[in-house]
Amino acid sequence: MIEKLNRRSFLKSTGTTAAIGSLALAGCTENGGTKDGSSSGDEEMTDTLKFYSWGGSTQEALNKHVIEPFEEEYDVTVKQSSFGGQDKMLANVRSSPEGSYDVIMPSTASSYAAAKQGLVEPLRLDNIETWSNLMPVFKDFIVDPGEEIHTAPLYYGTIGMAYNTDHIDDSNGLSWDMTFDQQFKGNVAMEGVPYIRTFTTALKLGMDPNKMAGDAGSYEDGVQNVYDAMAEQHKLVKKYWTSGQELTSLFSNETAYVGEAWGGRILSLQDEGYDNLKYGIPKEGAMGWTDTLAIAKGSKNRYTAEKFIEFAYRDDVIKNLAPEIGYPPATKVTSSDIKALPDFDSSGGENLKFQDMKFKNEHQQEWSQTFEQIKLGNY
Repeated sequence: MIEKLNRRSFLKSTGTTAAIGSLALAGCTENGGTKDGSSSGDEEMTDTLKFYSWGGSTQEALNKHVIEPFEEEYDVTVKQSSFGGQDKMLANVRSSPEGSYDVIMPSTASSYAAAKQGLVEPLRLDNIETWSNLMPVFKDFIVDPGEEIHTAPLYYGTIGMAYNTDHIDDSNGLSWDMTFDQQFKGNVAMEGVPYIRTFTTALKLGMDPNKMAGDAGSYEDGVQNVYDAMAEQHKLVKKYWTSGQELTSLFSNETAYVGEAWGGRILSLQDEGYDNLKYGIPKEGAMGWTDTLAIAKGSKNRYTAEKFIEFAYRDDVIKNLAPEIGYPPATKVTSSDIKALPDFDSSGGENLKFQDMKFKNEHQQEWSQTFEQIKLGNY
């Protein structure tokens, strides 16, 4: 654990030597800019930090377990604002003057867009001593484009499997094959998003969903196998759900026995007394997602923002944050409360499969067209 220091003692303990070392390591120029033209900010703690995050219960949990303890420990005032959707968040960051935000909170797809559009600064990992706490899958995060690292995953979720134990025997573990079982015809519910349909079906077939190479090694052969499997499964599907409300209704009224789901929604149903509903990650893996911390382009408090990320990654901080948010931490720390979360991956991240956004952008139009043909019975 990093020794706890308040802002004044921190500055006193680090001083000029740390600043010179970090400048050299980060490739900074003498005027404070970096070689890639991005701003660096002074390498000392500042008095304020502007944090733009999800609102609601996520913001409440961040306040309690990260923001308030950080303010107290480092004598920094965190000025918060919140968003209700990722598109609005990105639009506001894009249209606001540089320096309007320091730390923002993009989710998986938005973090890729933010980096591609130059809305976030590269992270200087030498200023984030707890970066080593991350699970390996997040250290070289496939969602982050280019050679530099722009986002710091904070917690993760999955699009895994929900099932009703009154009808499904899980004694031999979970497999996506269960959503292709003829005995559950008419009681299968899958998410109705085309890129998720192809991704999960590729996992079921044992393919890398970010390549979909068939036995012959070509994408054309592989994706044809995926489409064929989707068409086969379609005969069993009761409904392709497109919202959390639809998902919970399908499983709570026992229309669905097995299918794709969001762990947080199943956790809510369990809290309401649906003890026969379970959620897990099949042996083939499940699509993962994450909410991240990133430093907005032009941040005037970039070093403080990096120390904020370092603080959030501390075991004693994130171990308390994760259960209250309801999703496992992106770091390696565990506890009984974390292990009890539906999305917890006991493999240490090996079963978390993230989508290559470049691959998705190249193919999602054809995936959408074919999925529509399958649903219409014209495949």
